[in-house]
Amino acid sequence: MRKLPAMFRILTVKEWGLIALVAVFGFDVASAQTIDANRPGFSFTTGTVPDGRWQLETGIAYARPGSNSRTTSLPFAELRYGVADDMELFVSSLNWARSESGSRDSSGLLDANIGIKIAAGGGERLRSAVLFQLSVPIGDSDFSSDDWDPGIAYVWAYDGRIPLVGTVMVRDSGDRYQLDNGLQLPYSINDRQTVFVEWEANLPEGGNDAHWLNGGLMWLLDDRRQIDFEAGAGLNDAAGDYRLSAGFSILF
Repeated sequence: MRKLPAMFRILTVKEWGLIALVAVFGFDVASAQTIDANRPGFSFTTGTVPDGRWQLETGIAYARPGSNSRTTSLPFAELRYGVADDMELFVSSLNWARSESGSRDSSGLLDANIGIKIAAGGGERLRSAVLFQLSVPIGDSDFSSDDWDPGIAYVWAYDGRIPLVGTVMVRDSGDRYQLDNGLQLPYSINDRQTVFVEWEANLPEGGNDAHWLNGGLMWLLDDRRQIDFEAGAGLNDAAGDYRLSAGFSILF
């Protein structure tokens, strides 16, 4: 696979940082709809970006898979575009990572994802969406599957007395399948701040199941800008120790 020049990778990280700064302090565009971001947490939102609008979601993450290893990744970007009512296209996992484990140190680009999400409707309290994605093998050798891996997810949200959000995803990694499942309990502090707790399970075929307990905060700066914070604790050895992330999202 042909790799990107080192200078391009460095510039990519810096440019994403510049885009985030400009997005925070500039582009005061009027918005008739409140931003609905996928991040933070594992579970996706059932909402789609309004027709003809763009949405950028970015972040930085730090993880400790074990006592002698750590991983830092950024800008964890996802670009979403509304192509019709209740339908969007997206490019996600635009990301660079550095992994340290013992005496080994590696860094590089990760594989990206392209896909489509379609809001599937529901009842008075139940909302749902279907998501189709395909991984694009642009990552460096230590971070790439070297294949085009498809995935499908069902996303749902229940607006009852006890609100719940969930995502069930199945991915084909060529030689095996993986089932990922998330169940989230959100709580609105006010009309701008929401906290959540979430159980996440990663169940690879023929591998070790990983279980996480995630929690975080979503804070609307205004109707089109959001910041977020998240922490996750591994519930078993396969999941790792802990992970932290912070992010920013904007609707253009």
